[in-house]
Amino acid sequence: MAVAGASLAAQPPAKKAYILVQSEVTNTEQYAAYTKLSPGIIAKYGGTFLARGGRSTTLEGAKAASRVVVIEFPSFEAARSMYDSPEYTAARKVRAGAATMQFVLVEGL
Repeated sequence: MAVAGASLAAQPPAKKAYILVQSEVTNTEQYAAYTKLSPGIIAKYGGTFLARGGRSTTLEGAKAASRVVVIEFPSFEAARSMYDSPEYTAARKVRAGAATMQFVLVEGL
């Protein structure tokens, strides 16, 4: 006899995902406008800041950007949905030209 919900319980939980951002800000006023928009959008998709522009240093390899951000999401799909969302697309337009950015989306263990 099948147990209701057994198929759901058998599925492993989604792996967390992380967006790693390195940026060099070139226009602080314009970038500040972006930083007022992005936290609410990120939270809407389940994102949580783990690091946001705090002290950092390069331990090996090419020098890292001066601003490093790490954002945790409940899943790879949630992070991708946030990045591709109309709200975040609009926020990226506000940020355009204010910083040189690199975003990397990585799935956790």
